[in-house]
Amino acid sequence: MVETHSKEMEDFKETSYGVKKTEIGSTLSVYLQKRHAIDNFHLVEVSSSLWLAGWNQKEPALSGKFHVGDQLLSVNGQPVTSVAEANSIMSMTPGGVELLLKRMPLAAEYRMHRDDISESWGMQIRQNRVVDVIHGGIAWRAGIQPFSAQFADKCCSWAITQVNKFPVSVLCNSTDVILSKIDSGSTDAIITLQPSEFVTRISNSLLEHPHYEDFVARS
Repeated sequence: MVETHSKEMEDFKETSYGVKKTEIGSTLSVYLQKRHAIDNFHLVEVSSSLWLAGWNQKEPALSGKFHVGDQLLSVNGQPVTSVAEANSIMSMTPGGVELLLKRMPLAAEYRMHRDDISESWGMQIRQNRVVDVIHGGIAWRAGIQPFSAQFADKCCSWAITQVNKFPVSVLCNSTDVILSKIDSGSTDAIITLQPSEFVTRISNSLLEHPHYEDFVARS
């Protein structure tokens, strides 16, 4: 049983949304047909950069290609720093669209293990925020520190945006939902954290979209 579960966790490590995992902070190109790109992304301008807050979950061509918190560097080879620039280039292109992304550059990933499912992970979660970590506990030994995130030159808490490589809605306000996802891996869990202030910025922007529910990445 232990060997089987370990294999499952290794599969989580190597895949994301059913496709080969791209490491946090690496750059990658995504090619799309124009009709799949136009009006199917919700981009947010933060700190003179463009970030992916959501994408049309009803469009199969987009499945498995993006993560909330990806940074959009360029469209068809042209650097972009505003939503207007990105949309203009996509709308004017006669053919396909090439998006150059940096994979969740503000994120940190932590692997936790406990010997028994009765053990506490040793961290306090409020909604999707990590608000405290018990010194010497499992989360602490994994390297998680509660207010060590950096955003806009300030320290802040971490927000959980993925559990076991699957997305957690940035609009999730249920602590129980987050905990159940972490516990679903039994004795092992992989959590992806991003600065809470950053997540607040992109989630607030996402709520302004008239069809935001269709753009929320969730497992």
